[in-house]
Amino acid sequence: MFLKNIKNNSITTRLTLFYSIATFLLITVIAFFLYGTTIHILHKANYHFLSREVDILANLIKKKSLNWSMLEQKVIEVPYTETGSDYHYFIRILNENNQIVLQTPQMDEVFHHTDFFNKKPLSSHKKIDWWSADKETNYVLIQAPVINGETNKYWRIQIALDISYQQAIINKYHSILAFCLIMGTFFAIFIGYFIARKGMRSLYDLTNATKKITATSLHQQIDPESWPKELKNLAMAFNQMLKRIEISFSRLMEFSADLAHELRTPVNNLMGETELLLSRNCSKEEYQQVLGSNLEELHRITQIIDNIMFLARTENLSLEIKKNPIKVAEEINLICDYYQAMADEKNITMSVHSDAVLFVNSIMFRRTINNLLANALKYTLEKGWVKFIIKEIDKRVHISIVDNGIGIAEEHLPKLFNRFYRIDSARSKQSGGTGLGLAIVKSIMDVHHGTISISSQPGQGTEVLLDFPK
Repeated sequence: MFLKNIKNNSITTRLTLFYSIATFLLITVIAFFLYGTTIHILHKANYHFLSREVDILANLIKKKSLNWSMLEQKVIEVPYTETGSDYHYFIRILNENNQIVLQTPQMDEVFHHTDFFNKKPLSSHKKIDWWSADKETNYVLIQAPVINGETNKYWRIQIALDISYQQAIINKYHSILAFCLIMGTFFAIFIGYFIARKGMRSLYDLTNATKKITATSLHQQIDPESWPKELKNLAMAFNQMLKRIEISFSRLMEFSADLAHELRTPVNNLMGETELLLSRNCSKEEYQQVLGSNLEELHRITQIIDNIMFLARTENLSLEIKKNPIKVAEEINLICDYYQAMADEKNITMSVHSDAVLFVNSIMFRRTINNLLANALKYTLEKGWVKFIIKEIDKRVHISIVDNGIGIAEEHLPKLFNRFYRIDSARSKQSGGTGLGLAIVKSIMDVHHGTISISSQPGQGTEVLLDFPK
């Protein structure tokens, strides 16, 4: 549930939270490391001090001629005079009969009930222990056996070091670390939020820029130079998206204007002829003539609507088309037979060279060849020719439609696949053209993942190249 709530929060909140958790864990690890290291250093210093004192006393006791004055000074005078120092300690020496030989004053009063000192060591090594007299007083105890040089018997050396001042320092250090941990966490939250807000500023800029985008401001771009490296690609992709939207919007506006212009002419013709017919008494022959003219205009409107609907279907990226293998030359010859009468009127020769097998939608393929052949025959002069040249190159099929017609000027070539574009508007309308033929061919090629290109020279002819994947 907690993780789900985190996912629903803003990126700034999540970044702040993760940054704070990471900082808290880091500070905690450092605090525990420093705390443990400090205690280890203190304990090691205490052990070295006690061990050194034991060694000094042991060296005095091991001598065959025991120097009592020096031993008394070491056991009684030195600890007593250093009562106010950091190292406040007590020393006691017991003989083989567990009788006190020497001890620091008041040691019995403090340590008479310590189990550690009341037990004899089980080995000849030094033993160390920690003991608390009360909540505020703590000691480090050490006990070690040593052979007396005079009697050759085991004596015991017992030393108690008061570490209450160290414990007070450790407790204070513990409080300081806890305070630093809490304050460091709050500071990390504050800094994390500040850093996250600053890091997300570019996204806020993108949001504000997106809010300001309208149909008339698609040309505006975002400058990603000052953005972080991770967000530059996002800004560039956003700019590219705006360009695509602007291009699509411009095309849509042009298409809407062209469509309105194309439909306005036949609709005006229908209205004009109908109004004229209703304004006066007409004979049966006149009615038939007007209705025949109206029917032609209605056919023209129907053709425009059908072509637009076909373009809308073929431009759908999720469109799935049914494909089947066809023999290219056979399909083209059937279409040539259909247009043979039109070719004979202008003494135009049609020919198909070579053959190949394609895996395409046969209906769309025929519509493509129909549109291209109709254009070639329309703009080829009498006694001309139209050739279909079929080639297989690198698992692709190239179909070239070549004619020796009037050709196309170079400035028109890039616009030929635009909807409703005509080189000669008046001539196209007289021939019944809608300006959608090549746009339909382009859409069909896109659906088949193919390409189309046109090259032409005025007065010499035109070549249309269809490139299909096999």
